[in-house]
Amino acid sequence: MSATIQILSGLGDKGPAAIVVEAQGKRLLLDAGGALHPGEPVTWAQGLAVDAVLISHDHVDHIGGVVELPAQIPLYCTPLVAKTLPPQRAWQPLPYRGRLDVEGIAVTTGQAGHSLGGVWLHLDDAGGIFYSGDACFESRLFPFDAPPPAHTALLDASYGRYDQPQAQCIHAIGKALDHPLVLPVPETGRALEMALWLSEEADQRHLPLAIDPIIRDNLAALLALPNDLRRKGLDAAIQALLQRPNARHPALWLVSDRDDDPPDWPHHRLLHTGYLTPQRRQQLAAGEVLWQRWNVHLRASHLVALAHQLQAVQVAPLFTPLHADAESAWRDLLGTRLITQPSLDVEAQTKVLSSPLLTP
Repeated sequence: MSATIQILSGLGDKGPAAIVVEAQGKRLLLDAGGALHPGEPVTWAQGLAVDAVLISHDHVDHIGGVVELPAQIPLYCTPLVAKTLPPQRAWQPLPYRGRLDVEGIAVTTGQAGHSLGGVWLHLDDAGGIFYSGDACFESRLFPFDAPPPAHTALLDASYGRYDQPQAQCIHAIGKALDHPLVLPVPETGRALEMALWLSEEADQRHLPLAIDPIIRDNLAALLALPNDLRRKGLDAAIQALLQRPNARHPALWLVSDRDDDPPDWPHHRLLHTGYLTPQRRQQLAAGEVLWQRWNVHLRASHLVALAHQLQAVQVAPLFTPLHADAESAWRDLLGTRLITQPSLDVEAQTKVLSSPLLTP
């Protein structure tokens, strides 16, 4: 069997996720990403015709473009991800870990290690097509499930060739905790594991701590899932955190990211731990905010390890720049498996359907 893959958005730079796989006469859209920056248009959806949509997780660059699609297109996602769909949007359940048939194509899902309710997707066609969505091996809270083999791997490369272990990131953040801080975070992603870590640090350092109610609610939602959908040995810590009252005058404040700016928090400094918008990059350069990554995506060595584990013949690093120097570095890491084309015909011998997205 053969399949056609069209990476509509997400190859060659950090951008919304949108990939069409055509197999057995059906077209499945993997993720429907919205704009990363306010006011940017979502162009990948224009004139698009698909038979079904599968959503990996609920972050805006993977689900925010659902509003651009006709409401009658069947949409599949996990029940927790469905909570962030547009009101009244019909959906059908993806298992958190399991297998189902979508338009005659067997789809396997597993935990992606990135966010509450998030999954990777494996399509059992053309030797296997694996899409990681956003994924991470290092979460202390979210497990990563080993996927089946796949001929083609579409992998989260948001961090490019960065390869610093999580322990070093946490150590660096820890050194900043002696000053009043606000940490804005995606409320279903790193927020949950950072809440556990911050509560431990606050106790050890005798620092008052506050955590946004929505983050607490999401921790409670995680605790309500079957226990094999979170790392072992953390239930007691989660329960203790849920019972812990917020400090009236917190030195540390973990908040849902609402595009916070320094004037919003005159008595604290903002410490960002993930993707920086252009405005936040300017604030960082001016010394107005702090930044230290908390790993929630695949590091370079982990991406290569996953490609090996999948026994992938071809690998597309997604959500990362692929200019000439970067492409050369990825070729050193992945060899002849590297994909830099947005359209591929996947069969026994892969043939490129269009000219390369980027000039070597």
